[in-house]
Amino acid sequence: MKPTDTFLSILLFARVMAVIAGAIVLVPHDRTLAHDGASDNHQGAHSSAKPATADTEIVVQEGGHPILKGPQTHGQVLTLVAGEPIVLALRNEDHGPREFISPLFTKTEIHFLGRATGIFRKDAAGFRLNPGDTLTLQFTAPFSGFRRMYDLIWCGHDGKPGSELQELLVIMTEEKQPHAANETHGR
Repeated sequence: MKPTDTFLSILLFARVMAVIAGAIVLVPHDRTLAHDGASDNHQGAHSSAKPATADTEIVVQEGGHPILKGPQTHGQVLTLVAGEPIVLALRNEDHGPREFISPLFTKTEIHFLGRATGIFRKDAAGFRLNPGDTLTLQFTAPFSGFRRMYDLIWCGHDGKPGSELQELLVIMTEEKQPHAANETHGR
């Protein structure tokens, strides 16, 4: 092998490694990446746009626990049907910022209306709302390949690391059940 061939091989290897290194972003697992503003998929809606009526609300009141409101809720459990659209409102009525973080938010495309700071972690995503803010999320419940899939929403208090006050809500996504008419049709 000629010295120029060796040099060209090393140069090619260095270029390939630079491309690979440039494509990988190394972020410590405990670090939060956040941005403030509208999602990239927001399709140009303005903050004055009228939000869709929320099917369900998650409300955090003054120093309290998150409360689920809506027909698809049972205590601390929200039931969704895979493939069906949902409009979820997050409201912070507490005195400090609150975070709403879930792996569910990484499994589907979310359109949102309102002001919040986006939070992106290794296996979850979410939103930090300031006191008095409301954020409306519109998404389709994702399919999982299982009859039921469970996700959690962490409702963290004030976003400080080591904060002891965190509440969990359970999101249960079920497969769409066939209609009774379809079941009796084959008899």
